[in-house]
Amino acid sequence: MESKQLNLTLQKNQGILKNIAFKFTKDPEEIEELVQETMVRSIKYLDKFFNNPKLVAWLYVIMKNVYINHYRRNQKQVQYENYQSVGYRDEGCSEPFTQNAVEGKFVMNDIQIALKKLPTDYYDLFMKYMDGYKYRELAEEFGMPEGTIKTRIHHTRKFLQKQLSVYKRQMSA
Repeated sequence: MESKQLNLTLQKNQGILKNIAFKFTKDPEEIEELVQETMVRSIKYLDKFFNNPKLVAWLYVIMKNVYINHYRRNQKQVQYENYQSVGYRDEGCSEPFTQNAVEGKFVMNDIQIALKKLPTDYYDLFMKYMDGYKYRELAEEFGMPEGTIKTRIHHTRKFLQKQLSVYKRQMSA
């Protein structure tokens, strides 16, 4: 197909596509975007449908799919933004939220105090685990069975949960 014919076909169907897009959205900018995206996607396979009486129906299907994909993408973004704003409101904020650095320092200080209460071998083991070492690697390094490593890490977690339970109560309140 010649580029002249392609331009004529696209121009002829652009008005029809604008009318169809108006059924999906009333926003003029979105209509233009939807028509453009439909045209861009249709150009790839237009040779197959050129001079076909079902060309408009085919373009409609493309537009509908473009709109649905765009709508789904926007829904996910809105859900994420709503989830974040709920978290901000829970913290007592109504607009953009910044973490309280002082509170974070207190929390980190409490974690450090709780970790210092651990026996040295448990502390060393747990810190290596937190650094990303696998159970197998820790078992080799500390010369213990893997099951013992898992048990010690489990007990350390439970101990820290108990020591830091005040934060758990704050989160659920």
